[in-house]
Parts: sequence; structure tokens; C-alpha cells
Amino acid sequence: MKTTLKIILTIVIGFFAFTANGQNDEILFLNGKILKGTLLDKTKYEFTFKDDKDKEIILDKYRIFSYKQNNQENIVYEYDTLSGNFLKVEDMKLFVFGERDAYTSFKPRVANIAALGIGAASGFMMQRDQSFVYIPIPLVYTAITLVFPTKVNQKLLTDTKYIKEDEYLRGYERIARSKRTQSVLRNSVIGMAAGFLVGLIVNGNDDKK
Repeated sequence: MKTTLKIILTIVIGFFAFTANGQNDEILFLNGKILKGTLLDKTKYEFTFKDDKDKEIILDKYRIFSYKQNNQENIVYEYDTLSGNFLKVEDMKLFVFGERDAYTSFKPRVANIAALGIGAASGFMMQRDQSFVYIPIPLVYTAITLVFPTKVNQKLLTDTKYIKEDEYLRGYERIARSKRTQSVLRNSVIGMAAGFLVGLIVNGNDDKK
């Protein structure tokens, strides 16, 4: 009886361990994004992957830098100038890691707050003056932010050993700048809409006096 119980427990524990390991698989894309779930199959040209929502996805191999299975990283990327892979494997690794860290750690809080304020002010004045001259302001402010460099927030990084590498910084800069541009434009438009509504309320009340 005890032997049977031990066998059953061993099978159950092994099953859960296998399931847990499967769910820890990761795909690291060349753009720095990470997909977690279970790697089901891989061929010379594509990967079959099931994400955390149990959705099965077919992924083209050329989009992938590496995959992690059973806590073992396997690099897929190959240096090949004919196919457009101009960076050597180690340089590309640094570049992709920079992109990955920018996705997880870069947050342009100051730029976003300024975008909301500038957008709100321009929206309020647009309603007050009944003039569309203020509409381009979100685009103008977004363009101005492109002049300023991005900064790596070391406090939010789990590993800082690459932060002095040029390719890492280039990858980080690419994603950080893109994130800042998109969020600044979005927040300035939101601020403009909010400012316009406030202008309607305030100026509407003034007209009633």
C-alpha cells in the first residue's frame, strides 16, 4: 500500500513539475517583446506557441531572437547580411536586451505630465477663443520631445551589467523614444479634450452671468 502511494505521489509531483516548466517557456522577439507560455513545436521556419491565455500562435522564426525552455536559453538569431541581420549575435543580444528593458522600465512621467498640462491649456484656449489655431500644439510638443535624449532608469532594471554597452543603449533608446513619443501624443490629445470640456463649462457659466 505504501509503495503504491509513493508511486502515485511521484507521478502527481512529476506531472505538476512538467506543467510548471512548460508554462515557463518564453519567446524573446527581435523587437524586445517577450511572450510567455508553452512552446509546443518548432520547425526550421516557424514556432508553435501557446500563450498564458491558452491561445495557440504560429510565429515566424525570423522574428525571434531566442526562446527559453526549461530555464535554458536557445538563440535562434543568426548573423546573415544577405537576410538583413547586420549585427553579429553578441551585438544583437545586447540590442534586444536594451529593447526588452526599455519596455519594462522606461516611464516618461515628466513628459506625460507636461503633455497633459500643455494639452489642457491649449484645449481651454481653443474653446475660449473659438479658434482652431491651437489644434497642432500636441503634434508640436511631441516633435519637441524628440530633441531630448532618453535616460536608463537603473533602479528598475533587474540586471545592470549591460548599461555601458553601446548596442544595449541603442536598443534601449529606440524603444524608449518610441514609447515616449506615443504616450506624449496620446496624453496631450487627452489633455486638449479635457481642457476643451472645461472651457465649455467655465465659459458657458460666464455667458450666463
